[in-house]
Amino acid sequence: MDIEKSSEKPFNVRGYRDALGCFGTGVCLILTEDDEGQVRGITANSFSSVSLHPPIILWSVDISSDRCQMFTNAKRFSVNMLRSDQRDLSSKFAVNTTAHLAEADVLRGEFGTPMLADALGSLECETSWRQKAGDHVVIFGAVTSFVARDGEALGFFKGQYVPLNAEKS
Repeated sequence: MDIEKSSEKPFNVRGYRDALGCFGTGVCLILTEDDEGQVRGITANSFSSVSLHPPIILWSVDISSDRCQMFTNAKRFSVNMLRSDQRDLSSKFAVNTTAHLAEADVLRGEFGTPMLADALGSLECETSWRQKAGDHVVIFGAVTSFVARDGEALGFFKGQYVPLNAEKS
């Protein structure tokens, strides 16, 4: 077994990314409104629940993203867990900085935050804290409302989209 030791040689960024890819994650579409009231989004798999009481989540955005400032300045945002058949939506918002959703694809949370109408699950959040960490900004959100639906989730594992299907026993 080869073990990378960063103290003995230059850090292998590609190898590190490959190692991180061994941890399968769900895929989320984070939504907010820009200064002109347009619904804007970014694909993320860096999402986690932090606390149940009170309900707090976190996600992170790359500092080099042209959408970083918009999301770090947003007072409210939603985290939308994608269904396994929403790969195209994930890919579109991962690379297209001007991607938009049709109004029919958006529902509004209790506080007016845009949420994906047909997501597997959605969390409406109020930004509570931001922290720069390396080349990302970690954004913490207090969950103010949520929606959950049945279905198969979109996952990401070793650089590939995969379906995540939890069968009930």
